Amino acid sequence: MMKRLMLLSLGLLCFSASAQQAVSDPFAELEAEIKAQEAEGSPEEMEKFKKWKDEYLAEYQKFRVEHFNKLDDIRDKLMSTWGEVEVSAESKYVEYNEDNTTKTVLDFEKNEIRISVLNSSTTEDKAELAQSQLNKLIEDNQQSTGINETSVIGSLMGSENNVSEVKAIFEEIKASPEVEKVEIKPEEILAEQTSEIAKQTEAQYQEIDKIFDMIESQNEIDDAKQLAAENAKIKAEVLLVQQQEKERIERLKKQTEALKAKTDKREVLTDKNITTYVIPLKNRKDTERAKPYFSQVKEESSRFKLSPSLVFAVIHTESYFNPKAQSHVPAYGLMQIVPTTAGVDVNRFLFDKDAPMSAENLYLADKNIETGTAYLHILLNRYLKKIDDPESRLYCAIAAYNTGSGNVAKTFNVDGSRNISKAAKIINALTPEEVYQQLLSNLPYEETRHYLERVSNRRAIYQFLDEI
Repeated sequence: MMKRLMLLSLGLLCFSASAQQAVSDPFAELEAEIKAQEAEGSPEEMEKFKKWKDEYLAEYQKFRVEHFNKLDDIRDKLMSTWGEVEVSAESKYVEYNEDNTTKTVLDFEKNEIRISVLNSSTTEDKAELAQSQLNKLIEDNQQSTGINETSVIGSLMGSENNVSEVKAIFEEIKASPEVEKVEIKPEEILAEQTSEIAKQTEAQYQEIDKIFDMIESQNEIDDAKQLAAENAKIKAEVLLVQQQEKERIERLKKQTEALKAKTDKREVLTDKNITTYVIPLKNRKDTERAKPYFSQVKEESSRFKLSPSLVFAVIHTESYFNPKAQSHVPAYGLMQIVPTTAGVDVNRFLFDKDAPMSAENLYLADKNIETGTAYLHILLNRYLKKIDDPESRLYCAIAAYNTGSGNVAKTFNVDGSRNISKAAKIINALTPEEVYQQLLSNLPYEETRHYLERVSNRRAIYQFLDEI
């Protein structure tokens, strides 16, 4: 087992995953390995396990630093060019052209396309540039077929918005676009981006929790000294994230101060306009957005013994059916899979492979849905298996999908411990409604409390699919 576990740290940042034949009973195999490890629990084996954990965490730390350095590089470039920072997120896809002078936003939440052109007072043919960008989007959509090749604009438009109608809308609005001066407002940028860094930091706390959930699932810890050592490791990781947050904010302050001080740079920017063409699309029902994925979700839900309404509620909440969704965590695709946590768990479960998944694979709808449903299955049948009532376990799984099983355990354990076996005893004494209310009230993160509520409520939208 140690050889297989140590492969994980070596492959943590090699975001590549090729489909392999699924093992017949991966949980049984993993359980056998864990029992073997417990039986063999010699000092040498425990030292190897400790070494693997340290290597795994070191690779995660390296990944985290590199990831946020890249994000901050993009932010600084946009600040100095556009005077604002808009990047892809869960519910919108943002793309800049090669010379960074046009921006296309496909907004799944607002149900609209926005094409912005950055120009100086001497630039002409702004509408032509925007028209060219729209034509490129439409061409990409017409060349795509099948669940994996559906373009982002195809997912946004659906059959309700045909190409000729979208072009006609553009013709109507192109004479009266929204025009605003490029303004550098360092204080506003600083406040906005500091808030964004704080959200990203909180998301990393939750990823640390998930990583330790995964580590602890290899070797459940009951010894008080071992628990104290494990909690110390978690605190050390949190301190590293907090230090990175401080360093990122310092870098941001220096960047905004530089923009404020460089009068010549500000003059160049304020001589520019941002011209935006907003193309509103026909409203689409949630079930229409879900329609392209009916078959795949039904198939994977049946395979992993889940209700389709649950899977669609998760997709709706995670990405608004944006197949190219990407969060700052980073998480990818329809079900917002994090390659280094859920991706690793699912690779082990399905493919007997200790490695993260690739972003490229997770942008493929069928792979993403397979991974997301498999991860829900893992949460329900491994991490939370000691919770007896199916409805109570489901509520806990929805929360754990967002924040990890350790934070679910904290919600119920009076001492705040991450031990889910201990929490299960408390949960099993409660009704499902009491479990739900306690999760809504006491989960460590407000984001997860809202997440649980949204997913639970949205299941009703897709309930009819459970009967088909």
